[in-house]
Amino acid sequence: MAKKEVEMFHRQAMSFLGRGETRKALEFFDRALKFDDDYFPAWNNKGIVHLELKEYRQALDCFNHVIRINSLDRMVWYNKGCTLLFLEEYDESVKAFGNFLSTYSKKDDGFYKFALYMQAKGFYGLKEYEKSIGLLQNALKIDENFVEAQELLNLVLKEIEKKE
Repeated sequence: MAKKEVEMFHRQAMSFLGRGETRKALEFFDRALKFDDDYFPAWNNKGIVHLELKEYRQALDCFNHVIRINSLDRMVWYNKGCTLLFLEEYDESVKAFGNFLSTYSKKDDGFYKFALYMQAKGFYGLKEYEKSIGLLQNALKIDENFVEAQELLNLVLKEIEKKE
């Protein structure tokens, strides 16, 4: 019985989310989690809502909860990496994106190229410019029109020029 209620509340939360009613969605994710605190889809989606609301610490708590339940969920590592990047916790962000990139098999899709870019941003924040350049070049091999990656690459190259 509890499984049906968890899934029902989760579906309702996703419906509210789809209509842009984020606070109502959070309420229904919490209702689902009252029935099953280990229902990681609700934790992950609740984290995404907090991320959208720029409530980064709450988002990080949700993603960490998912990892405790199911560390093999690849997308939670992506979400955690984004959150940590927004929090300017570059070292941990780079590690989270590393976990995602090492297990994600679709090397030519948007998530993969964007994870390369985001990890490069983390390395840029750490002032590890050579690592950043390598990741950006890989992202640009996937999509030569990836504007954000090209802009960051130009910025990294300017930083290197300043040091010389």
